[in-house]
Amino acid sequence: MDKRIPKIELLKIMGTKYQSQSQGYGYMHQTSMSSMRSVHSQPHPRTYRAMYDYSAQDEDEVSFRDGDYIINVQPIDDGWMYGTVQRTGKTGMLPANYIEFVN
Repeated sequence: MDKRIPKIELLKIMGTKYQSQSQGYGYMHQTSMSSMRSVHSQPHPRTYRAMYDYSAQDEDEVSFRDGDYIINVQPIDDGWMYGTVQRTGKTGMLPANYIEFVN
């Protein structure tokens, strides 16, 4: 049985609008309630810088280049973050180990 939270539900919890281009649901890694609490307890959205290029592997992820700034970053779980690539304006999930904290 798949115990992952449907993305649409996670984004509702995070207070982010999610509009799917298809009628299907996307899925993401299972998220604990403690991870969700940390999203809401952050006083200010954080900015990160990409350390490597990354090509999105799914429609809910974002691609970015080494040196890109990722803004409004929020943790999802230990391996994934959610943010906006400043250069492209695209928002989605991204691997946490590809980015470094700036402020």
